[in-house]
Amino acid sequence: MRGKRALAVCLAGMLAVLASGCSKRMPWVSAAGERSEEVQDMAANRLDAVKQYGKLKIGISADYAPFAFENPDGEGVPYAGADIELGNYIAENLGVEAEFCEMEFDDCLAAVAEGSVDLVLLGMLPKGDRDTVMDYTEVYYRPGRQVFLIKESQKEKLSKLEDFEEKTVAAQYGSLQAQLLVEQLPGSLPELTENVKEGILKLRLGIVDGVILEEALAETAVLEHEELALSQAELSYTPSGVVGGVVKGETELLAAVNKILGQAAEENLYLKWLDAANEQAMSLSRPIR
Repeated sequence: MRGKRALAVCLAGMLAVLASGCSKRMPWVSAAGERSEEVQDMAANRLDAVKQYGKLKIGISADYAPFAFENPDGEGVPYAGADIELGNYIAENLGVEAEFCEMEFDDCLAAVAEGSVDLVLLGMLPKGDRDTVMDYTEVYYRPGRQVFLIKESQKEKLSKLEDFEEKTVAAQYGSLQAQLLVEQLPGSLPELTENVKEGILKLRLGIVDGVILEEALAETAVLEHEELALSQAELSYTPSGVVGGVVKGETELLAAVNKILGQAAEENLYLKWLDAANEQAMSLSRPIR
């Protein structure tokens, strides 16, 4: 899940350093950036500040298709994915603009912990101690089956979990798939990749023997590349929900975001965004020549 770029890029420009001399400012105004002193002094909480400022700062990590990924053909915002659509939807329903701040996954966690973003959308599972630095939103997506993408020619040889013993298996760094790889295939040779496209490319080039992917994404890859197939080998996985993260203690903002997530769930919007993002992510992959 997560690339190794050293610099975080915020689309609206670098966050301005807030002057330390104003005693009236509250902790949440560290996300204000260019917010005026009047907004900083008058807003009662972060939700109020967001509405007065007119922008919702959202931390993303654009190396985790189909949730968020780079889109060089995009106009205005050079990122695409289901979480980008969700972020825009949340901001629109709050009556503000979405301001996406792109950085590495761990940097996003640090940003929401210190309040330099209002919200993070990372295709994130509520695991470990992440809830010590943020308040989780309601679940907005539950991942499906986790499967092996392999070469069509290897379907018979790689049909059981034990067949991947001493085989090279790819998964995206920091992702659920990487976790399953470590836990359930200790005898395999892990190959952690920057993103899904890299894993699929390495499989097509014969560098790895398989790639662990969510079933929907793997099926899309099979449609795109006729030499690929799904293995019958099964990974043990009980789906847990994907959540967002709001600055800790900002109950008004959290309640507003959860209400909007409920609206999106009623209309089944996220699954529609995810299907479209799967197709778009695969279309950005160029054929091997």
